[in-house]
Amino acid sequence: MTALPSKLTKEETMTIFRNAALTIAAALSLTACGSKQPSDAEAKAALTTEFERLMGSAVQVQDFQNFEVRNCRKAESTDDVVCDLGGAIVLNIAGTPQTRPFIEPVRFSKASGTWTAHKP
Repeated sequence: MTALPSKLTKEETMTIFRNAALTIAAALSLTACGSKQPSDAEAKAALTTEFERLMGSAVQVQDFQNFEVRNCRKAESTDDVVCDLGGAIVLNIAGTPQTRPFIEPVRFSKASGTWTAHKP
């Protein structure tokens, strides 16, 4: 076994810190890729796509108010997650804005890196 030198040069110290920083950055980016639940932004995008798909061109998602994803848990019969949502969605229905609170959980699935919203 090789003994460690008693003093490291400035270059050796910087190399150690740089390698450690790169290792930590890689670990964090891999952790983000394997997220088990959608972020608020991903959930908003999934909900917008689903509302507009179901309602057609007469309804558009205008905004979200006090939105948050919380209390996510694994769905019983699938690999999806079911999450409670806080806040409300503002829909533009034939030119008239209408605010609808989230009152039931939403099931989310992830395929090819994109989250999709479904009824639970």
